[in-house]
Amino acid sequence: MGADIPAGVEMSRRILEDELGKETVFRDASKLLPDYVPSTLVHRDEEFRQLTRIFRPVLENNASQRALLTGSTGVGKTAISMKFGEELKSAMRGKDLKLDYIHVNCRKDNSIHAVLLKLVHHYNPREPYRGLGPEKLLGDLVTRLRAHDEYLLVTLDELDYFMQLNGPDVLYWLTRAEEERGERNRISVIAIAKSREEFLRLLDAPTQSTFLHNVLPLEKYNARQLTDIVNQRLGDAFRSGSVDPETVEMIADTASRWGDARLALELIWRSGMVADMERCDSVMPEHARQAKAEIYPEIKKEVLQDMKFHEKLLLLAVARRLKISKQAYAMTGEVEKAYAVVCEEHGEAPLKHTQLWEHMQKLGELGLVDVQPSGAGHRGRSMRVSIPEAPVTWIEKEIVKVLGR
Repeated sequence: MGADIPAGVEMSRRILEDELGKETVFRDASKLLPDYVPSTLVHRDEEFRQLTRIFRPVLENNASQRALLTGSTGVGKTAISMKFGEELKSAMRGKDLKLDYIHVNCRKDNSIHAVLLKLVHHYNPREPYRGLGPEKLLGDLVTRLRAHDEYLLVTLDELDYFMQLNGPDVLYWLTRAEEERGERNRISVIAIAKSREEFLRLLDAPTQSTFLHNVLPLEKYNARQLTDIVNQRLGDAFRSGSVDPETVEMIADTASRWGDARLALELIWRSGMVADMERCDSVMPEHARQAKAEIYPEIKKEVLQDMKFHEKLLLLAVARRLKISKQAYAMTGEVEKAYAVVCEEHGEAPLKHTQLWEHMQKLGELGLVDVQPSGAGHRGRSMRVSIPEAPVTWIEKEIVKVLGR
């Protein structure tokens, strides 16, 4: 007879088997992770074209180049640099030229020695390089490139953070690695930073001049673009038909405040996790609200308590209407009807349309609701209302508590 399985191990195994046996809305959740680069970058064709123009001399004349990508978090700086690096590598191979691409996260490799060590380890991963200084590491790297007639494109991601700790020396060395020897520089660099002005300010004049004319700013994504980005990932990441279209639209609207595709993808991933936890076969707007509340819990109970009485009634009406419909948005006409019902429950006369609209605007200022034009297909000045920051079931419960006091 085999040894008895300890009770704790048996329970762990049961939990594992139970969880793995559950149905899931996901097909491959890894397609939503930040380090995944899709085969096509949505809404970044023009920026990719500009990068190609900047680095054309590398392909045609074997000349090194430098470029600076700038923009806020989630605008695709990392993705476009990684995609471009791999495409340039492939294009060079088509011309019988050897080029490697290395992406360095300078927040992780946050010293000059760590950056150069990552580069030399790319070619000799088993070599310890213990005790070697930066100059020797760089010397070994350029010697290797020259000996094998190879070229290298390096992306230094979050370089602004790195330079605040270490200064700009790593850039000076990489961009002038061979010039002092009278040799052709075989190392090209893509620098990634949030702000053009702040980045250039940290550079000495000679190094600054090498980037000044090759700055590529990436603008924030709007709601339509974020919708396209999320929809592109759905086919690979989720089972067919498992994500409600209004869920995507609401997530895109939420993330568009920051123009952040990374946030949008995290929200759809967390929404899927919430749906799985609740054993739902579809990812609905309420799952997205819960996901948003988990990431950035922005609605505080004190805000709900301090609202005017009819503002509370109106917010309760919006929450109930969205809860009943299970949709991301409610039209203002639907909200007014729900508000009238709530007023009747509390023995209050409903406010007139103008006064009610003033209260709706106040709820928007407090970040409790989002009000947008209704778009095509609706008459008059009808607007659509959503609650993107918290589950409507939670909003309803908290308002009922406050009203009961």
